[in-house]
Amino acid sequence: MLQQLLDYSVLPLILFGITAIQALGLQLILGGAGLLSLGHAAFYAVGGYSAAAFTVYAAPAIGLTQPFFVMLAALAVGALSAMIAGFLVAVPCLRLQGDYLAMATLGFAEILGTALKNIDAVGGTRGFSGIPKLSSLVWVFVVLGLVWLMIARLQKTGLGMAIQATRDDEIAARSLGINTYASKLSAFVVGSSIAGLAGALYVHALQFISPDEADFSRSVIIVLAVVIGGMTSLFGSVLGALILVAVPEILRFAPDAIREQRMIYFALIVIFVMLFSPKGLQSLLVKVLPRRGQSSGRSASAGGQA
Repeated sequence: MLQQLLDYSVLPLILFGITAIQALGLQLILGGAGLLSLGHAAFYAVGGYSAAAFTVYAAPAIGLTQPFFVMLAALAVGALSAMIAGFLVAVPCLRLQGDYLAMATLGFAEILGTALKNIDAVGGTRGFSGIPKLSSLVWVFVVLGLVWLMIARLQKTGLGMAIQATRDDEIAARSLGINTYASKLSAFVVGSSIAGLAGALYVHALQFISPDEADFSRSVIIVLAVVIGGMTSLFGSVLGALILVAVPEILRFAPDAIREQRMIYFALIVIFVMLFSPKGLQSLLVKVLPRRGQSSGRSASAGGQA
């Protein structure tokens, strides 16, 4: 029974880790730079397709066969291709703001999805299959940890502070001599490359990818993960990803009346979370945990006085 539970939990844990990596990339763009991107899944798809194409076509051609090094190279290809795509999209689109930027990134995702459906070398509408299984739970969580550390370190650098200053007040940031365009461009490009890493891990774990991965609904899921957890928090983004993956899986084991309509109940849970904690679950935890700590401290103080 325990072994069956462990076997069943591997795939949801992999999907959680991949979603968390995507959410961290979008957190840098949305929560870090304040840029609303509704096409983040497109960069995920770019990284996934590029990494898969490298593994299937390029790696054998250059004689690269050792699985560990093939996976490393695929991650590099996925991140680099998504970074280039992010740069090409960001250079013209970052001149736009607010809803216009969101629509521009959404348009890119739709164009990419349509293009992938018409490229037979990567499966077209059938999707890209026959990809070797090189990724695993260990790979996913190692990359997740490294991405977390990288973004946490970036936030403490001059560039990270410039990105945050641009998000908080772009006019004030300009008055201090900060190149706000370069700050936003850097956040967008780095966030896009992180999405590409997630795509490379996905294709080598599930051995398949389809043009649907660039769809608007996938981008909405990533945005939800960041917003539910807390846009300005790395922990919040990972927590949001955990909720988005775990809650639907838990509802699978609910009574039939709930299981058959589990996505409706899941949507209701998301609505209630946003009503009671508009700034995300991370801010709710920050409010609750200090109160418990203060209550414990008061109890200890009262006991000492007694």
